[in-house]
Amino acid sequence: MYEWTFPISPIAASRPRVSKHGAYFAGPYKKFRNEMIDLVPEVLGQGFFPHEGSLHCDIELYVKQPQKTKLDLPRADVDNFIKAIFDSLNGHLWEDDRQIKSVYASKQWAPKGEEGYFTIGVNKL
Repeated sequence: MYEWTFPISPIAASRPRVSKHGAYFAGPYKKFRNEMIDLVPEVLGQGFFPHEGSLHCDIELYVKQPQKTKLDLPRADVDNFIKAIFDSLNGHLWEDDRQIKSVYASKQWAPKGEEGYFTIGVNKL
């Protein structure tokens, strides 16, 4: 298994907004996508070639905690976090996320006062 840690708090994917000029993303999800553009090559390293073939992914999400919360877990659905990450890694970690045959994912709060991050492990099947 190959494993990487991305030092960015995961954000759940949002639906694109539609205007008369077309569809676009806004808010925290847009910021996450833009930050991932610079972060992905830095984490994967120069000369990394996307994986080919069927893959299995293990993802551990550590979401930055708000200052006050009564929730035991981040509110967003885990599949929306996965969608944001998979879309950001298309063409970088794998050719396309349609190659992913199985996924294990967990979400939790990052330790209080610490920035969020996520780890992703990839196995070729």
